[in-house]
This record gives sequence, C-alpha cells and structure tokens, in this order.
Amino acid sequence: MKTRSVAVTALALSLTASLAACVKSASYDERMEYLRTVAQRGADTHALIKSQESTIDKERCERAYEGLNDNDAPNVESYDNREGFLNQIKEFFVDSCVSGKPKPVPGDPIPSESSNPTAPSSSAPVPQASPST
Repeated sequence: MKTRSVAVTALALSLTASLAACVKSASYDERMEYLRTVAQRGADTHALIKSQESTIDKERCERAYEGLNDNDAPNVESYDNREGFLNQIKEFFVDSCVSGKPKPVPGDPIPSESSNPTAPSSSAPVPQASPST
C-alpha cells in the first residue's frame, strides 16, 4: 500500500511539473498592453487624489501602488526578465500617478499638443471684423 502511495505522489508531482512547463508567459504585446492599462490607472489615481485635495507626490503614489489589485497582470513566471517587468509596472503606475498623464509605452507615439482634439486648431478660419458703416 505504501508503494502505491509513493507512486501516486510521484505521478502527481510529474503532472504538476509538466503543467508548469506548459504555462505560457505573456507575449511582448500583452505586456505592453498591460503597461498601458497600469499607466491609465496611475493617471486615474492622480485625478482621485487631486479630487480629495491631497498632495500628489511620488511617495503618495507609491503607497497607492502598494494597494493596487493587480490580479489581471499577465503571466510572467517564465519570462526571462520577470523582476525587470514587475519593476516596470510599478514605474509606469507611479510616474503616471505623479504626472496625471499615462506614461507612453515603448514604441507608442508620444502625444503632442497638436494631437489634442480639444486644442484649438491652427487651421480654423479666423473671424473677420465686420465693416463699420
């Protein structure tokens, strides 16, 4: 009976190891999309802190990050630079929280004033003064 128990345990460990090897780490695109999500959360946190009329600084944003629920983070267990990516997640949140704007992800175009849809357009017609009579 003891031999059978050992065999079952060995089989269970073997299956667990096999399944762990099959877990796929997140792709580059999935990681970059998550950084965009985290950056937006940081900017949203900035707005929340501002609405509470509290001081917005790096320390406050780091404390907010510590309370962040990151259950939706991509799987990076088998990613070679796991620690680097986890640090990057924190950096994107904190930087976005401090500035109030989502930090651009590597490879994304940097937003400019001219791409702001609420900014006045320089091609808008200039109103003409009406002739006085």
